[in-house]
Parts: sequence; structure tokens; C-alpha cells
Amino acid sequence: MRCSYWGVAFLLLFSCGSAFAQTIVEGTVHDNSGSAVANASISLGHPDATAVLTTITDTDGKFRISAVEAGAYRLRVQATGYYISTYDFVLRSRQPVSLNIEMQKEETVRQSVEVSARYLTVDPEKTGSSYTFSRQDLERLPDPIVESTNDLVNNLMPGASDSHDNFLAVRGTEFSLHEFINGVSFLDNTQPQFSAGVSPQIFETMDLMTGGFTPEYGNRFGGVLDITTRSGADLAGHGDLNFRGVTLDNYDLNADYGGQAGRLGYYFFADGFTSGRYLDPPEPRELFDFGKGSRAAAQFDWHAGNKDSFKLLIMSSGANFQQPNITDDQLVGRDAQRRLRQYTAILGWLHTFSPQTLLQTSVYQRTSSDKVLPTTDPVTPLSDASRASLTLGVKSDLSHSWRGHLFKAGVDFVRLREGESFFFDSRGDPDVFPPFRGWGKGGQASFYVQDHFSLVRNLIVDAGLRYDHFDLVDADQQASPRVGLAYHLAKTKSVIHAGYNRLFSPPPIEYSLLASFSGSNVIDPAALRGQVRP
Repeated sequence: MRCSYWGVAFLLLFSCGSAFAQTIVEGTVHDNSGSAVANASISLGHPDATAVLTTITDTDGKFRISAVEAGAYRLRVQATGYYISTYDFVLRSRQPVSLNIEMQKEETVRQSVEVSARYLTVDPEKTGSSYTFSRQDLERLPDPIVESTNDLVNNLMPGASDSHDNFLAVRGTEFSLHEFINGVSFLDNTQPQFSAGVSPQIFETMDLMTGGFTPEYGNRFGGVLDITTRSGADLAGHGDLNFRGVTLDNYDLNADYGGQAGRLGYYFFADGFTSGRYLDPPEPRELFDFGKGSRAAAQFDWHAGNKDSFKLLIMSSGANFQQPNITDDQLVGRDAQRRLRQYTAILGWLHTFSPQTLLQTSVYQRTSSDKVLPTTDPVTPLSDASRASLTLGVKSDLSHSWRGHLFKAGVDFVRLREGESFFFDSRGDPDVFPPFRGWGKGGQASFYVQDHFSLVRNLIVDAGLRYDHFDLVDADQQASPRVGLAYHLAKTKSVIHAGYNRLFSPPPIEYSLLASFSGSNVIDPAALRGQVRP
């Protein structure tokens, strides 16, 4: 209970912040002769909603809209003497978009015309490799794919697969998916053995990144899952109720509801599910493999004038499931089970100093618990384990646009507290593993600077430096330079990528104390592995 009280106090103390994964939309409006179109009206909104942001072009035909959240957008341009133009595109998390918009002059032989263009599937300003999905894209996917983030990654990220023990493997390594939620990253494992996960139904956008990581992304680089969550402001007091039922006791019931009251947007989501094949069992038959769980989320958005906006995201999840059996274990009555719980809060503030300068700060907390319930049969080796972890973090990013450059600098401080216990009874084997109980404290401090700019025509550069210091069980640090290049071949609508990334990966925090203890306290000297290290 003391951890929870300190966590609430921590959030209240720093209630001035959260990074919303917001960014900048800018561009130039000109006619088909190349002349700038001044005083053109620009409106930006989601395709299924009314315009939410507006501006006009200056004397050079340029415009800029700051503090825009990630998502699918429709930009509408209107000017006297020109036909209306609309552009549809997907805005990625914290990645600026620059549009070059051409308008057609009105002709007397035609009453009206609407010129529409879609943003290129191959983004010419993206130096890394990624696949961006909007909420509308996710809603068109089959239900089994959007049950969890692991299902999405397995089906949509190149190089991702399920390993034999149900661990998600990206590029051949099981511990490699780094999950960001509204600009905040957690070191917790997303595998179903450790977390009931986040429901993709609350996503506004999802970016699956497989290469070319800018310095703002740290740790675990088989892949990055960059998520922004939904706002209820577009739901206008409406919601959905969904039920799915298939064989093997796979049922899912979920509902969401959202709306806006004055300047406050609100969104609620709840989900309950069961599965007769919660994990892939070691044999084709589903022997003792039933699982059930629930997930819930609430998000509140508040705009306090033109300069400041606040967001609070609260999530919780839990799962109870059976540990799958092989035939021999099933015959003797093995019935080991596991229970997972996880609670997350991200509180935040975005301040706009000017159209060129944004400050995004995040304060976040997560508590997790994992309990392994031992088998009751007298034959199978018995194991009784539990763990409880606390994560507290503060992250702040300052973005500034100047003469074609988008500079960004940030800090991220994470405090970790881990408690673990383990007992093993081999039922007759004299080499019994000694009981273990321990607590560990540590954390991570990170700093980064980066720049996004065009070096020459059609050549985009992302360059920066990141420093990480990690300390839990064992400490290590590293400075990581990163450079990404993207050259756009306009005639073939293709992009050539090149990059250099130095990466730093801390170890899994789940049972890291136990792993370090067992690596240093085994009976066979040849099996000594020492402590878990970054």
C-alpha cells in the first residue's frame, strides 16, 4: 500500500505534465504556375468529424498548425478564385508533416471541382522503416488480429513471430518489442505470461517501427510499438458494444463510450475475455489451458485556452490463467495457475510557447504484480513465485522549428522498485534450489538531442545523440549516436534509406533479481552465469 500512496503523491506533485505524441503540420499553398496563394483558409480535422483546427496562409503561401495529435486527418484548403482542395493523410506520433499543396484556378466553364490527393504510402520524409495504422485502419482488420498488441505485431510487423513458448520474437530475439503509449515507454515485458496487455480498440494510431530509430526512442530494438490513444471528443456522446464468440471458449465482450462537456473530452473502455487456448500448449491438445481476463481504460482531455492542454490516461488489466500441461502432467493432476495485475497512469501537459516551440512533459506510474500458484498434486515438482514492481517516471521534450530544422531535446528519468520471491520443491531431488526473497531498487536516466532537416533537395536527415544510464542489480551506461537518411526519388515514388544506430538495451526486469541470484548460487560451477546485465 505504501507504494500506491507514494505513486499518487508523485502524480499529484508533478501534475503539470504529459507528452501527448503531438506534432506539427506545415506546408505551402501555390497555384499551378508556382505562385504562392496568400490568405488561403486551412482547416484540419479527422475525416469523420468536423474541423478542429484552422489557420490561413501568409504572403508566401505558408501555413503552420502546431500541437496536433497523431491520427488520420483531412486538410481542406479554400481561397478566393480557386477550387477547393482536400488532402487525406495519416499523422504519425511526434513526426512533423510538410505538405506541398497545388490549387487550380476557377474556370467559367465549370462550376466547381475538388482536387484530392493522398499522402504517399512511402513517406519521403521518414528516415526509418515503419508502418502506420490509424484507428480507421485498425477497425477494418479481422477481430482476432486486434485482440492484443502481440496479435497485431505478429500479423503486421515484418520479422515478428510467436516462439515455441508463446514469447513474441522480433528479428529472432524474444525480448525486443519496446512499447510506447502517448510518448511514454515502460520497461515491462508485453508477453502474455507477464501482462494482460493493452486493447488495440483504444488506439488512435499505431506505428510499427522496425529500423532507423531516432534518439527519442531508447532500448530494445527488434521493434518499437508507438501508440497514441483515443480521445472521446469525436464520439459526441456515442459508443459501441461488441460481442464475439468462437470455439475453444474464446469469448470477448467490450464496450466504449465518449463525448465532450465544454472543454473536457472523456472516453471510457471496458473489455472482458476468456480463452480455452490462452497460451500455445506444448502439445497440440489444449490440456489445462483456460484463461480469462479484463482490461479497462479512461482518458480525459482538457484544453485550457490556446496555450495549454492536459491529458490523463488511466489503464488497468488483469488475467488468471492455467499453466498448460503435457499428457503426463495432466494424468497426475497438475493444476498450476498464474495471476497477473497491472495498473498504469499517465498525466500530462502540453504548452505552446509559439507556433515554432512546444514543450511536452509526461509523468507516469505503473504497478504490476505476478503470482504463480503452485500445483496441488503430490507428484509434479512444485514452484511458488511472486513479484511486484513499481515504475515512476518523468519525461520532458522541447521541440523548436527554425529555418527548416526541427530540433528536439529531452530527458527521461525512471525509478524502478522490484520485489520477488521464489520457492521450489523438487519432490525428492536432493539438489533443491534455495528459497529466495529480495527487493531491488534502481532506475534509468536518459538524455537526447536530435534534428530533423533537409540537407539538399529530396534528402531528409535525422541526426542526434542519446545517453542512457541503467541501474538495477547491475549498472551500465552508453552514449548512442544515431543518423538516418532518406532520399526521395520522385519519378519512381520510392525512397532510399541509410542509417547508423548504436543501441542500448537493459535486461528484462521481470524476475531479474531471481535470475541474478540463481546465476550466482548454483551447485554446478560450470553453470555460473553471474548477474543480469544491460
